[in-house]
Amino acid sequence: MSTIHCAVDWHAPVDKEIIFNMLAASDYWQPDLVSYLDVDGSTGVSFAKASLFNRPLSERDTVIVNGNQSLYLVANAHLDNRTELAEKLVIKDISNLSDGELILRAYEHWGDQTASHLLGDFVFILWDQNKKQLYCARDHFGVKSLFFAIENGRVILSNEHKALLVYGINMKRTLSFKWLTANFLPISEAEFCSPFEAIDSLPAGHQLIVNQSGHQITPYWTLKSAKLPKSTDEEYITQLKALFAQAIERRLVSMYPLAAELSEGLDSNAVVGYASRQLGDRPLYTMSFNGVALNNLNSSQWQPVYQELFDACSLWPNVTPLWTDDDAPICKAGDHSEHFGGPSAMSSWFDPRCRLARSQQCRTILSGWGGDHCVSGYGDEYVHELFSKGKLVSLFRLMKLRRQRGRSGKPLKMLTAMTIERLFPFVYQGILKKGHPLVAQLKSTTNNSVLKGMDDIYRDRLLKKVGDIYRRHSVKQRDFNELIKVGVQSRITQTELCARVQRCEFRYPLLDKDLVEFAYNLPGHLKCKHGIERYMFRELLKGYTTERIRLRAKADVLTSQNMKSVKLTVASDLTAVIKDWSPELESILELSHLKFVAKNYPHVANRNLQVIKSLQKYFKQDAIRLTST
Repeated sequence: MSTIHCAVDWHAPVDKEIIFNMLAASDYWQPDLVSYLDVDGSTGVSFAKASLFNRPLSERDTVIVNGNQSLYLVANAHLDNRTELAEKLVIKDISNLSDGELILRAYEHWGDQTASHLLGDFVFILWDQNKKQLYCARDHFGVKSLFFAIENGRVILSNEHKALLVYGINMKRTLSFKWLTANFLPISEAEFCSPFEAIDSLPAGHQLIVNQSGHQITPYWTLKSAKLPKSTDEEYITQLKALFAQAIERRLVSMYPLAAELSEGLDSNAVVGYASRQLGDRPLYTMSFNGVALNNLNSSQWQPVYQELFDACSLWPNVTPLWTDDDAPICKAGDHSEHFGGPSAMSSWFDPRCRLARSQQCRTILSGWGGDHCVSGYGDEYVHELFSKGKLVSLFRLMKLRRQRGRSGKPLKMLTAMTIERLFPFVYQGILKKGHPLVAQLKSTTNNSVLKGMDDIYRDRLLKKVGDIYRRHSVKQRDFNELIKVGVQSRITQTELCARVQRCEFRYPLLDKDLVEFAYNLPGHLKCKHGIERYMFRELLKGYTTERIRLRAKADVLTSQNMKSVKLTVASDLTAVIKDWSPELESILELSHLKFVAKNYPHVANRNLQVIKSLQKYFKQDAIRLTST
């Protein structure tokens, strides 16, 4: 793990105080090593990096320069295809090359096409002295982040958001409307947004090129349909299993003990089960929920769930569950704003788990999150595929089997609904908005938006977007919407920034590019075969967890949300927010609508109120403004 920083000024040398202040923005997580380099005083280019050693050769991965001092690079990277890169680049021995050095070699060979040849979790900033140009890229799903600002001939880049706001840069502190919509509207941008209008985020799967003529952001990858070689279902599942095992193996590279999140769900059980076997005698620590051990106070609710975890862990001899006897403090939105540098919607509900991992000196946490977006998707949309192909007999049989698992309504009723959806989409949208609880909630919170300035055209466009997301006619369409349109980047960025506080980082085997591309292009029926949703992933899990967990239905999973507690918290926070209501808030938020949401959707208002409290703090400090003046 590392934070990387770069400052470029086309007109004058960069003041050393600026880059040192950027570097100091990472002091809170106590890096193992910091490095700094002026490329050339006359060109106004400076680099800095704060490193946390985790992988072999981490100590070499500082600010990197090539032999003739024409290329300079800082990277936060875990490359998964080092061997393949060495073969393509004809490098006989990469045992002494860090990931950053390997990226630099790749650029010498492929130039602006480098990112498309890399696999893993990475972000890097490279200066080409000959071209007088910056070249930057972010990994396929955005596990690693990059923020940047371009103003008045100066370019500032960092994966530490606060570093762009340090003394000397004089960043404009105008509040971003995009950030407001992302936090107060039910459906908004997939990408993580800075609260400051001047700060942008490089999207996942994109690269950024900056020179004196301007800057250009282009995609180097997106999820595409491809025709797989014809195979039997068993052969496809065997290939899927091999790719999943490879995805796990790629993420076990660490000089420190490893930890993993573990719930009673399929994804985390698969990650822990496979990782346990691959690690052999090496320990694997698990953290579950809030990390609080079973006791007299929580056993009435959690005893069945905890017992499932105990049963699963008994299958893995090198797995040690970590628990605490103390109530875990749950971080709310805004709690990490000091490290973030501005009003923050970020909350670290996994913070107690990170603390437990840190207690065992773990610096890598494996997470099963993101799997059900594609690789372990439910496959519910397969019924639409059968309907569109006119395979009504097969469709009726599938619906009966799914109904037995509690995953479908009455077959005839479902067939009628699909017919209406295809022939009369506007009528169906009206039915959906009334009948689907989540869609009804989204419509209600949109029509009673806490955010001011929404005209009817914008509101209608937002509601159409809601309908588009829930109108899925194929498994592939659903997966693409989940991964790309709705996106995983925002949550992953928040996770990265919050976990850094505890000196650790998350890795996501189920967002492995090779694995996702293969799973995405598998026949739809493999995700919903014999009426069993997530069928192919359940097959992959045989022998790696208990049969109870492997065959469970989603309805079996318990929730820890106590609505009575949520309502009490919302009532208290609403009173505090109203007491501190300011002219700035009055100009951007609708108080009467906030009260409506608090009364009718307390779980939505809970997060809104935490964000507002964070915003109030920065308005008071004059650290963020509604306009640039």
